[in-house]
Amino acid sequence: MKKLFGTDGIRGKAGISPITPEEVYKLAYIFAKKTNYRNIAIGWDTRESSLWIANAVISGLKDANSNSEILGCVPTPVLAYTVKENFDGGIMITASHNPFEDNGLKFFNGKGEKIETSIEKEVEKEFFQSKIKPKIENFLKNQLIFNKDLTEKYLLRIAEKISIKSISKTYPVDCANGATSLFIKFASEKYGIDFQPYNTNPNGKNINFKCGAAKPEFIRKNSFAFDGDGDRIMAKDENENIVNGDIILMFLADKLKIKKLVGTVMTNMAVEIFCKNRNIQFERTPVGDKFVREKMKEINASLGGETSGHIILSDLNHTGDGFAVYLKMLELFNKENIALKNLTENYPLFPQKVINIPVKEKVPFENIKGFEQLKEKVEEILENEGRFFPRYSGTENLLRILIEGKDKEKIEQCEKIIKEFFNKTEV
Repeated sequence: MKKLFGTDGIRGKAGISPITPEEVYKLAYIFAKKTNYRNIAIGWDTRESSLWIANAVISGLKDANSNSEILGCVPTPVLAYTVKENFDGGIMITASHNPFEDNGLKFFNGKGEKIETSIEKEVEKEFFQSKIKPKIENFLKNQLIFNKDLTEKYLLRIAEKISIKSISKTYPVDCANGATSLFIKFASEKYGIDFQPYNTNPNGKNINFKCGAAKPEFIRKNSFAFDGDGDRIMAKDENENIVNGDIILMFLADKLKIKKLVGTVMTNMAVEIFCKNRNIQFERTPVGDKFVREKMKEINASLGGETSGHIILSDLNHTGDGFAVYLKMLELFNKENIALKNLTENYPLFPQKVINIPVKEKVPFENIKGFEQLKEKVEEILENEGRFFPRYSGTENLLRILIEGKDKEKIEQCEKIIKEFFNKTEV
């Protein structure tokens, strides 16, 4: 069967299948019919295409006899929390860390979690078989609106879990010209805290452009960063070292005395060793915060996440929540006089490199001529102190190859060999 869903919802070029008005309408209609959700919250990020997609979603839900509650331009975790507290389900219109030309849909169940794989398959099957004729209405005309009442409820809930009064010193935060841009100003007003936000002037085309957690090289020194829809968090210390999701996981596990931790196949080997040394149960999942959350529930873990900055702290939210984790880290920093540079000093990572290779199609690795020999050559260089891990992106046409080990020079040698191979090999 053809596939629509990747590792985090459905994504593609706005205006091109499956992100066209007619197909988005069908997806919303089928989602409502298959789940029987009658009250569905709708949110979106700052891409110029989000407004017409929202109109198509609302039209599809209306014709499926479901009510739409407009949250507007809010971070994904705000929508997820709001769904859990007030609605049957939710749809977030976003392509997360992708460039503005892309857009997509993330679907949530009544628990504020990404929908189950079984529901995704049902929606896919019906989508490719359905002959639905869309009737799209122009309900919305303003993209940069958001529901202040429901957003305030989220902020009040987070304030019950975090000592807001203890936060006197803050670190600047890059909002990626995305969904946190309006939200962070509202949060600052409600909490009486200056979060020193920057990149908060979305124009429909500058989301994730040389900014935010998706582009860590552009994060300012001694600063945090969210991605376009606010479910990721990264940082950079005063020495320009990147503080990624793996370092954040180790920091939180250490300070919160966590006994069980969930990462992914991409999680740095240093996290695994960190857990072993502290007698913390560590589990890996496929890439995707949905899979992390499923494993967390399975083993009753309260913390999990991805290298990319999706951090799930279930005491705060049931999905990756950049803002809530940022607040929690500020609380810990203030209470224990911790600086960002202490994280890179105290939780070092193994040298690691992810090489992104554009591909026309995602063919099996064994069908790439010479790939097995490349793998053997790299593993021989790394010996028994590293790993070679290839995977196709679930959201983009990319082959991602992770190389990791204790020796930085060997990693650089492997990177050169891999790039030379793909310069001569068409994929």
